[in-house]
Amino acid sequence: MTRSPAAAAFAGQALRLIAGAPLAACVVWAVASPEFPALSKVAALVIAGAAAWQPLWGLALLTMLAPAGALFAAAPARAAELFGWSFIAVWLLSIWRPLSKAGWPRTVILPLALFGAALVASWLSLTVAGAAGVIPSALPRFLAGAIAGNHLLVSSPEAETWTLLQALGGLGVFVATTAIARSDSRTVRWIGLSLVASMTILAAATLVQLRDIPADRFSLPLADVNAAGSLYALAVVIALAYAWLQPARRLVWLPMVVLLASAVWLTGSRSAYLAIAAGAAVLAAARRHWQPTRRHLIVGACVFLAAIVAAGVLIGPQSEVEGSAGQSVNLRSQFLLTSARMFVSAPVFGVGVGRYFARSAEFMTPELQELYGNENAHNYFAQQFAELGLVGGLLFVWLVAAVLSQGWRGVAQSPDDIALHALFAATAAYVLTCATGHPLLVPEAALPFWAAFGAVASATAGAAAVAKRWLTLGVAAAVILSAGVGRATIVYARPPAQPPEQGFHQFETTSDGTTFRWMTRHAVIYISDGPGFLHLRLRAPGWPAPHPVVIETSIAGQVVDRHEVPPDESTTWDVAVRDVGRAGFRRVDFRVNQEWSEEVRLGRRTARRPVSLIVERIQWERLR
Repeated sequence: MTRSPAAAAFAGQALRLIAGAPLAACVVWAVASPEFPALSKVAALVIAGAAAWQPLWGLALLTMLAPAGALFAAAPARAAELFGWSFIAVWLLSIWRPLSKAGWPRTVILPLALFGAALVASWLSLTVAGAAGVIPSALPRFLAGAIAGNHLLVSSPEAETWTLLQALGGLGVFVATTAIARSDSRTVRWIGLSLVASMTILAAATLVQLRDIPADRFSLPLADVNAAGSLYALAVVIALAYAWLQPARRLVWLPMVVLLASAVWLTGSRSAYLAIAAGAAVLAAARRHWQPTRRHLIVGACVFLAAIVAAGVLIGPQSEVEGSAGQSVNLRSQFLLTSARMFVSAPVFGVGVGRYFARSAEFMTPELQELYGNENAHNYFAQQFAELGLVGGLLFVWLVAAVLSQGWRGVAQSPDDIALHALFAATAAYVLTCATGHPLLVPEAALPFWAAFGAVASATAGAAAVAKRWLTLGVAAAVILSAGVGRATIVYARPPAQPPEQGFHQFETTSDGTTFRWMTRHAVIYISDGPGFLHLRLRAPGWPAPHPVVIETSIAGQVVDRHEVPPDESTTWDVAVRDVGRAGFRRVDFRVNQEWSEEVRLGRRTARRPVSLIVERIQWERLR
């Protein structure tokens, strides 16, 4: 029995409302909050209004403003994602217009959907497996509560959650751009122009700040200079393409190239230099209408993989702890070894989305542990394989390869489309930087790329059918991902042992001998079954806070207490606990509504750790 077109349209609109409403609620929460600067709120509302009127203009504004997100609001606020969520929410909720009038490029949408499913499955597996000690009836609320409603304001505390939300936000921008570009041929051109304009303005502002540069490597819009280098490389290749292919306007484009190249030089990102050269080579090949054979594709894939490995080894992280080029090669090879060790420890499902940084010290060599303490992979491809396992890693590679293949076919079909040629070469260059860094972990650098990549994915007309072998692989991947979630459910139902507590820093001692430790915004302990009392003695720091500091206590997934903690004053109270456990122990979650950051040493570097409350005592007393 087939559904009528009206029923299918109604179901599609309902799904759009279900997906868009939570995003819109989070955006409204952020805009209504006094913590977000007024300028960032205005920018988000302008993007939303433009997207409601004409999606292309909302997308162009997002592409232009996202790279400067860190300048609109300081961490932990996530201004770039606020802009992205505003756009996606309005695009979904505009049910009076179809998402894609021209259909979807199925060869791209299939790996995209599967990669998104791999991210969600990994997060769900981590969260469900970690829910041991939560009663089954409270599990749905526990899962919903794992995603903070004020994520855009203070960021979700768990790395797996904010990494998932950031990645899904990027994929959402990708999908929206693909749909818009297939309906409006101006999209590819406007995405490229918006990127160049935004990055040129930021490059000029960076040069103005030269006298105030605090270090040898500098980027005004981003603290991560390597991610900034990737973003500047994207813009440089686009500007180079227009300067080459539009001789009449060369005097307009060349000054932009000079400004952007100067900003790349200030970042000191050698991977950006390599990416610009590779982008120029891709552009030249596209302009010569080169038509690769199957053998060429195989050889090209091997060369690309060899280039990724070589770049990963030869181009070092270039942090303050590094010295000569020889040391850079040595450290980079150790990073690859770290990623390989992590992958081997969990080859099928990975260690979990967002878990690379926290677990890296377990797999590092002694030299890396001493220098870095913890660190990301400096190779986004390797990080995906380590975090998501073989299936998730291959799905990410499939997605990238499918888009680049789609873009190449589009370039061949449109030999006079300068905008498409420029954007295709630029995104290929950006992808290369992912082999030596992790720009997609930085929302200001990731969202503009996903918009550009989505425009490239829309390059060919029609909605080509997916070959049977790819559908078969897709089904197999879905089955494996489901098995991973099933395994996590078994761990939740039958935990092998009581998990360790989490969300606390190490014990410290004051000058008067008092022992304490800092809590993060979300901390977890475990207590035995049976009735009793939980004795708490906590203190809030006397640092500026926009709201009173409140701690919420949940036991076995059920909220049992909310308490305000005054600053610079130790507060003691008891929480009565009923006998609701069934597994021999119960999970206790402490969630605090405020968070600050404190500077600490991490290896030989200075880092900032999240802190919320000072814990002087947490003691469980069971009534016999």
